[in-house]
Amino acid sequence: MYIFLSFLISFGAKYAGEFLDLPVSGRAQGMGSAYVTLARLSESPFWNPACIVKEEGRQVFLSHSESFGGMVNYNAVSFAMSDKMQGLGLAIYQIGYPDNIFSNDSVPTDTASVNDWVLYLTYGKRRELGEITASRLSFGVSAKTIYRNWREGSAYGIGIDGGMLYKSYPFSVGLYIENLTTTLLFWNVGTREFIAPLLKTGISYEVPVERFSGTLILAGGLDTNLENKITKLDVIKSDPHIGMEYVYKDRFAARFGWDKGDMSFGAGFKLGNLSVDYGQSYHPELGTNSRLSGNVDF
Repeated sequence: MYIFLSFLISFGAKYAGEFLDLPVSGRAQGMGSAYVTLARLSESPFWNPACIVKEEGRQVFLSHSESFGGMVNYNAVSFAMSDKMQGLGLAIYQIGYPDNIFSNDSVPTDTASVNDWVLYLTYGKRRELGEITASRLSFGVSAKTIYRNWREGSAYGIGIDGGMLYKSYPFSVGLYIENLTTTLLFWNVGTREFIAPLLKTGISYEVPVERFSGTLILAGGLDTNLENKITKLDVIKSDPHIGMEYVYKDRFAARFGWDKGDMSFGAGFKLGNLSVDYGQSYHPELGTNSRLSGNVDF
């Protein structure tokens, strides 16, 4: 068992950080994950810590999703508060595979319980660049603690994420680096995994549609995995994200997106201090993935 577990963990090192790169938030999923500049106050720990000072107030966020027939569950909860100049947030992200069956020659041999947990502590600060242009520049950082368990194995790690956001209406430009200093996971079987930095860039443009009492938001982004790029002359490849959102009277929203080649769509509504969002994406091999989330301002 010890040798087999060590081999499996080492084999999966290339994909060690995949669980950190999933579209938390129904709004983000509906917009093809083109979300680096658009994350709301309490969503900022998952998307860009600099977004925590986009707005003023206190906000709670909840998200749930299931895929592969309910076998894989994704859950997130966060709280954030900001006075527009400084912001602080705390978030928890969990992925569970409660009924994962390992088999040999199509015969089930064992049942495993796999869980990934990530705890974020986020801080952001904003600086006004000019009253005439109403432009501003924000910076943010998240310290995160990771816990992973697979059958008899478990791992711990600590990492840093950093981001920035420049906004000059109607444009916004953002940059977010996951695992800024490279995150290292230590498994209790003696192996280690490195989670390489992931660079995410994004841009968005907001267009008022006064004739139809709404607002159109266009967004795009690129994800670039920086693994081995420092020591090797590898070709840098980026995954694109494109999203569009139409908001009617600040109450109802329709969304469409393109996430690394997969189509997505979603919708949302706002009632008082409550916002509810739904997003769905489709992959030709993995099928559909739906996500429901909500934000409450208080």
